Amino acid sequence: MALIDCGECGRMASDQAAACPHCGAPVAPSPVSPQLAYADLAVAQRSVGFWLGLGIFLLPMIFAWLLLRQGHSTHSRFIGVAWLLFTLVAVLGQQGKDLAPSTAAPNQPTQVVQQAQPLPEYSAQQIAADYERNSVAADQRYKGQRFKVSGVVASINTSLFGNPYVTLRGGVNQFMEPQFELDSAHRNYAAGLQQGMRISLACRGRGDVAKTPMSDECVPVN
Repeated sequence: MALIDCGECGRMASDQAAACPHCGAPVAPSPVSPQLAYADLAVAQRSVGFWLGLGIFLLPMIFAWLLLRQGHSTHSRFIGVAWLLFTLVAVLGQQGKDLAPSTAAPNQPTQVVQQAQPLPEYSAQQIAADYERNSVAADQRYKGQRFKVSGVVASINTSLFGNPYVTLRGGVNQFMEPQFELDSAHRNYAAGLQQGMRISLACRGRGDVAKTPMSDECVPVN
């Protein structure tokens, strides 16, 4: 407690009194220095204790909000808000990783071990008869498909591109015998053929030309 001069009567009065005991005038409070006010504000700022720090780590959204309301220091608020943002980014990133396998799984190819299917087998006579009867139906059965064909060699020739091909007996006449073109790797095989030999080939159907069945990519079959 200190004595101050009354502003009205000039007599001494206590600075704790509400009014001057001599004249009744109110006593003005003593001014507070800026240094003292700043020190009081610094003392009023709360420090982040153990439990509050643990709460910030476990429940960042709640305790970051508490840091903003309870008058903590700017440094404490910055740490709380930064931890909140970091947690949100980590949670969203984890959710994206969890969703990725579920959306990608249907598009992943399933590996299935498939055994090679045996080629269907036809005779040169059967192929020629099918094309003579109905070229459209024959194309659906042979064109673009691989099959095994057997028959008796009628002739051995070369195409316009120099590839060897053979005709097998079974056509409507000698000018419409079904033709089977071999690949260039089997030129020596074609060179060893003779008329009247019975052979078997694996070929790909190529349709017909004026009812004459045509095939290519033929390889000999033992």
